[in-house]
Amino acid sequence: MNIEQRATGRLQAQGLILPDEPEAMGRYAVWRLDGDRLYTAGLLSRTADGVIPGPFGPHDDPLQAKEAARVCALRALAVAQAAVGSLDRVAGVAALRGFIAAKPDFTRHSQVLDAASEIFDSIFGPEVRCIRTAVGVSSLPAGGGVEIEVTFALR
Repeated sequence: MNIEQRATGRLQAQGLILPDEPEAMGRYAVWRLDGDRLYTAGLLSRTADGVIPGPFGPHDDPLQAKEAARVCALRALAVAQAAVGSLDRVAGVAALRGFIAAKPDFTRHSQVLDAASEIFDSIFGPEVRCIRTAVGVSSLPAGGGVEIEVTFALR
């Protein structure tokens, strides 16, 4: 089974599908290809229904924050698929940078970003687990809850 088929099957099993490729919301490129690396711009927790908002606090339900991270991961996969033609060309995620809109006393940034990492692990395998940074910020564009940047390693 190739990566594209594995991704489709595993996402469908979780009730998830890849969205359409995100469009730039300003004066920037959504992705950039450089040799065997594909870099994404920041991808916000935006769905067809709107932005999953932040900021998150220590007493908020963590499911909304994790859903926001999953949405970002799906958007990153959609970018990769569109940029290189097929997820079969993607060897894995080399680096993941996550920005979580958080109240000052929120401390579960890594747990939120785990939801995005779980999607990538289910498709590319935990043996190619990426390096990662999770950062809390006071706000994100459009009031979003999570934004990620991904560096994909290509075959």
